Amino acid sequence: MEITKTLYVTNRKDWRSWLVENYNKEKEIWLIYYKKSSGKPRISYNDAVEEALCYGWIDSTVKKIDEEKFAQRFSPRNKGSQLSEMNRQRLCKLILEKKMTKAGLDAVSHVFNSEEEKFIMSEKSDFSEHPKNERRKRIVFLMSEDMLEAIKKDKQAWKNFQNLPESYKRIRIAYIEHSRKRGEKEFKKRLNNFIKLTAKNKKFGFVKEMR
Repeated sequence: MEITKTLYVTNRKDWRSWLVENYNKEKEIWLIYYKKSSGKPRISYNDAVEEALCYGWIDSTVKKIDEEKFAQRFSPRNKGSQLSEMNRQRLCKLILEKKMTKAGLDAVSHVFNSEEEKFIMSEKSDFSEHPKNERRKRIVFLMSEDMLEAIKKDKQAWKNFQNLPESYKRIRIAYIEHSRKRGEKEFKKRLNNFIKLTAKNKKFGFVKEMR
């Protein structure tokens, strides 16, 4: 796949401005990411993905341009395409923050089936309207006991974990939990990596810089 039209932005505001004007006109755009070693600013991967989801777009292929930068393709989501657990969690967060557009909601409405998710998709962020009148914690991720115990065993990791943003924890835990389908080895690998980085008070994204 060849890199076609490119766009370089350093923040989510500029990226969203581009999407406002082009989400229903363009078929794709390649976002430019400079490597950290270049010293040049860039939009974070998570910010780029969140704004794309707001307009029904999705990230995909990553290609190297040169020694200091690479590009990632963003395009409209295909009708009926599946949603990853990580993006499902992102969407719940974006809906509650009232950042989603009609185009973004329409693009993913087919993947929300449970009662709770259907409620979230209705864009009612005031939980006093919920039939059970429950608080926002209803949609906060559920962490399995084995994961919780593993994090607590590392005192520094547990301390730092409790101060992490809820959105980051939801996405990361969902990412680790999803790996169970690949086997216990992959699950432990992701969990241990998460604990190691959290103990150092570090966060990580989903796109690794190309070497």
